[in-house]
Amino acid sequence: MGKTVAVGYDGSDQSKLALRWAAEYAMASQAVLRIIHAWIWPMFTHDVGPVKGVADSGLRHAAEAILSEGVELARGISPDLHIEPRMVAGLPADVLRKESPAADLLVVGNRGLGGFLGKLVGSVSVGLAGMCPGPVVVVRAERAEGKPVIACVDGHLRSSKVLERAVSVAQTLQTKLRIVHVDPPMPAWGRHAPSQFHGRDVLRNAMLHVQGLDPGLAVSEELLSGHSVAAALVDAGTDAELLVLGAPKREGHPGTLATVLTHAHCNVMIAR
Repeated sequence: MGKTVAVGYDGSDQSKLALRWAAEYAMASQAVLRIIHAWIWPMFTHDVGPVKGVADSGLRHAAEAILSEGVELARGISPDLHIEPRMVAGLPADVLRKESPAADLLVVGNRGLGGFLGKLVGSVSVGLAGMCPGPVVVVRAERAEGKPVIACVDGHLRSSKVLERAVSVAQTLQTKLRIVHVDPPMPAWGRHAPSQFHGRDVLRNAMLHVQGLDPGLAVSEELLSGHSVAAALVDAGTDAELLVLGAPKREGHPGTLATVLTHAHCNVMIAR
């Protein structure tokens, strides 16, 4: 069975950006593109059919029109792309989370709103990043040729999955890979401090892992530092195609991930 790239689509500019990225990635990886539209109206009313005497009306028709628009947009990117449109009743985050196990990759848009509303809307992508069983890409920018994929490693077991996903994306997009690790600031007096060589050890082990996965891949490494891990990663992604981060622990606080998703200049993948 072939690969499937799923993308959430609601007709907004952000979802159109996500759809274009997903279609181009599906085309490059020879995957099926599954376009998912979550429509919420059946949760509030049973009157979703056409209005009596008004042609092409009704909430169902409106939802079908949005989904058809997404299919046409994807067809314009690649006429030969295998597309599977799906319309599912429910809240977008719930629908996409339930649909994600059937796909190899889930792609969603990022709503760049500020203030309190932005935090509420942004929590959808943060929530998906924490709950989805598979990898998620949050799209913030269009595809750009030549920009690297950046794998963000921290020395934990999840770094292996970060590297595997990052190598796969770099191969698919035919671009180079950069491995980065952020040395945290020195701890307060009396607390345990990591070895001064810890960061270099993390990068060296990551480089060996990547070379074992693809010896011919163009790869570099960089040790970063700063008072904030999230800020250092955001800066690292200024001229990148994709930042690949490990999924947060279920019991952990998604502060770093939430900050990166909110402020990153590039697209972000949460690897699993």
